[in-house]
Amino acid sequence: MMINDIAPLESAGRGELTVFCDGRYRDKFLASEASAIITNRDLTRNAPHRDGLLFVEQPRLAYALIGHLFYPTSPLVPEVSASALIDPSAVVGEGCRIDAGAIVSNGVKIGARCHVGCHAVLGPGVVIGDDCIIGANTTISHALIGDRVRVESCVTIGSQGFGFVAAPSGLLRMLQLGRVVIEDKVEIGANCAIDRGATGDTVIGAGTVIDNLVQIAHNVRLGRNCILCGQVGIAGSTEIGDGVMIGGQSAISDHLTIGAGARIAGKSGVMRDVAAGDSVGGYPAVPLRQWHKQNSALARLTRRGADGA
Repeated sequence: MMINDIAPLESAGRGELTVFCDGRYRDKFLASEASAIITNRDLTRNAPHRDGLLFVEQPRLAYALIGHLFYPTSPLVPEVSASALIDPSAVVGEGCRIDAGAIVSNGVKIGARCHVGCHAVLGPGVVIGDDCIIGANTTISHALIGDRVRVESCVTIGSQGFGFVAAPSGLLRMLQLGRVVIEDKVEIGANCAIDRGATGDTVIGAGTVIDNLVQIAHNVRLGRNCILCGQVGIAGSTEIGDGVMIGGQSAISDHLTIGAGARIAGKSGVMRDVAAGDSVGGYPAVPLRQWHKQNSALARLTRRGADGA
């Protein structure tokens, strides 16, 4: 059997491969004309027999791996644009690509095989490791960045944190003297803002993935392999352990501790510490089971009020 491409479950046809990994899409699976479908035996237990099923324990993972075989990353073509402004004191590693309008300031160090996009700005003293991608219109200052880090477009890293103190003449900005430290293999989505530390550093742990439109305040310390979905906001000096997952539009207050492996449901407002491994949701966030009970009780009260009326 010749497989020419991958495609979504509902539109895959002959010569294409797709994935069935969620029982909610059973009807689309039954109607699919794909030549090959990656799935597992539990999902197809009661489905009519058909050819071309590839059984694996983790269908989504297998599909992702196959997708990278069909569409490998294009090789980087080393080139420094004539319109890029690179300070003489900057060090640019071998095999790098610096696109039009990029600014590389004094004392910057860029590792090998990096790609700096159009109009990106690397402030004085920024250090970037090997095999990194810096998206167009991104601004980075006061930062140390590890290897294999990917930063999408229009990201701001190293800006001043939001800290003020009342003074006789009005609000006085607190000094922001720290850095942003981004460890290896971190991915940062478009339009994110990561503030530098006030005195210590803001730290993003290795392997962490950050979605678009995320705000990380000064002195936040993110553990390894965390997942932050879109529009998450984390206030200053909060510490987050390894493997934490934070749902979209969640807000986390300052000076909290979120334990390793915790799960925070989308649109939650976290105002207290969360223990390692706990799952919380709601506003203010409470244990997930309690949140569901509260919602159910509120729904019952609403129905009673409607019936009484």
